Amino acid sequence: MNTLRIFILIISIFSSSFAHAKAGFLSFGGEQIIEVIDLPNDERFQTPEGEYVNIGYIYKSVAVLFIPIWNYDGRLVGTTGQEDTYLNLPQDQISIMLIESENEFPQMPLLDFWHRIGGKMIFLIAIGFIGFNIRKKMKKKASFLSPLPTARERLKDILINSQEFTELEPSVLNIEEKDDVPGLEFIAFKNYFNSFVSVSLIDMNKVTIEQVKANNDDLFERLLPLKKAVSSSAQASLHYIYFTFDKSPSNDDITVLKGLKKKKIRNSTNVIPAIIDFETMKVDTALGAMPSKKILENCFIQAQVEELHIEKVKI
Repeated sequence: MNTLRIFILIISIFSSSFAHAKAGFLSFGGEQIIEVIDLPNDERFQTPEGEYVNIGYIYKSVAVLFIPIWNYDGRLVGTTGQEDTYLNLPQDQISIMLIESENEFPQMPLLDFWHRIGGKMIFLIAIGFIGFNIRKKMKKKASFLSPLPTARERLKDILINSQEFTELEPSVLNIEEKDDVPGLEFIAFKNYFNSFVSVSLIDMNKVTIEQVKANNDDLFERLLPLKKAVSSSAQASLHYIYFTFDKSPSNDDITVLKGLKKKKIRNSTNVIPAIIDFETMKVDTALGAMPSKKILENCFIQAQVEELHIEKVKI
């Protein structure tokens, strides 16, 4: 019996070990084994029990929901084909065994892409997605619970902070040899699922229904090139016009404003304009408007809560 086999016999008796992996939401410290090199099935590489020895790679890992995010303490060991068992052989002896079997020393990396990098990528993407959603919800909550005193201020705050619109100066719609758009007090945009969404607020306390009706076509003509003005790569553009009132409009006024809907202008589309009534705290808008009626109504609800708070302080 040669010295190599004698050494393996001694090692197998005194250093046979077990590898265990801890399962659950978070697992760490568990040892995993993969087989790296098959050695010849002869007496040189055999244990006292007659099991043939091969070369494996054992490592410890940290995993979250079975996604490997960190590996450590990796080393070559002897394996016998028994699950979760290995021979803790010195590295120099493994080198001798490889030479004896005419095998080359295995080249790193020994783990597959998923265990080396793929799992980490998925984990980081998941963490990033969760963090993004938490941040977004916090911004929405902050805007919905804003201490701003008036519904008008809250409306703008909700558009910018919870819906992530970008405010533009109304002057962006100014065209040579044309006057400013009557009553336009706020304009904003965002890219939304490859669509360019533009929201304009017209203060109906500053202009008449007749003025808005007369200037409606001109306003949409000015909105059309807005996508290019802000360097948007969206394929389609949608325009929503919000008419805001401090005093409740009449039913006839609402009918006239809703009649200004344009189904399609070139490659752009707009839905029925939204009527935002600050006196009765009501929103009248079309299904699918951006943002939704429920979101717009938050400016009234929170303003109402704030007003009650102010009244209690006065008392």
